[in-house]
Amino acid sequence: MSYKITIIEDDRALAEQISQLLSRYGYDCTEAKDFSIIDRQIEVEQPDLILLDINLPKYDGFYWCRSLRERTKVPILIMSARNSTADQIRGMDSGADDYITKPFDPDVLLAKVNAIIRRNYGELKPENADHGEEKCGVIFWENRQTVACRGKQTELSFTENSLFRVLFAAFPDAVSRGELFMQVWDDDSFVEENTLNVNIRRLREKFVAAGLPIAIRVVRSFGYKLIIGGDNT
Repeated sequence: MSYKITIIEDDRALAEQISQLLSRYGYDCTEAKDFSIIDRQIEVEQPDLILLDINLPKYDGFYWCRSLRERTKVPILIMSARNSTADQIRGMDSGADDYITKPFDPDVLLAKVNAIIRRNYGELKPENADHGEEKCGVIFWENRQTVACRGKQTELSFTENSLFRVLFAAFPDAVSRGELFMQVWDDDSFVEENTLNVNIRRLREKFVAAGLPIAIRVVRSFGYKLIIGGDNT
């Protein structure tokens, strides 16, 4: 199967280089041409992955990341020359699944793309299509990317879904940060520490907003554990 990737990058030469690189490995790549209608292009193309630059004309990538996340659960990988911690956190907070800074090694970009595709569509994708697992009143539909409890529910992004899956499977035990990196991102070599921190915060905020009695607690010097019926701290 050929996975579709939309490249949103206003540096035409770089966009073409990325497209050629990924095409050599079997990906079906499309480059954005009109940066004022990115949302409509994504709606039409229905890609499996979005590569998104930050410094774009008219609206920046942070705006488009937030806008697209309201419309789709498709994974978003931000590519940006902005390498500060604040910008990386802002990108993840906007709904991105991962972040890579320019200039980047093509092999690192390819590794990130392969990992995202593998865990969301390939051999690491969950197999139980409509089977909801229940623990302490919380029901998790992994393939629907939905968590529910007491008539309330919230939908998760791909990365949030994978992160919750690991925590939910381990409940009531804690999971180490290293294990979360390996299970959720399939590697810990090219993943920024902020990526995990921001996704944990996003999960917490979603549970609070939906009124779900689910918390994720820090286990000092180790990792995180899921708390059902506790404070979200």
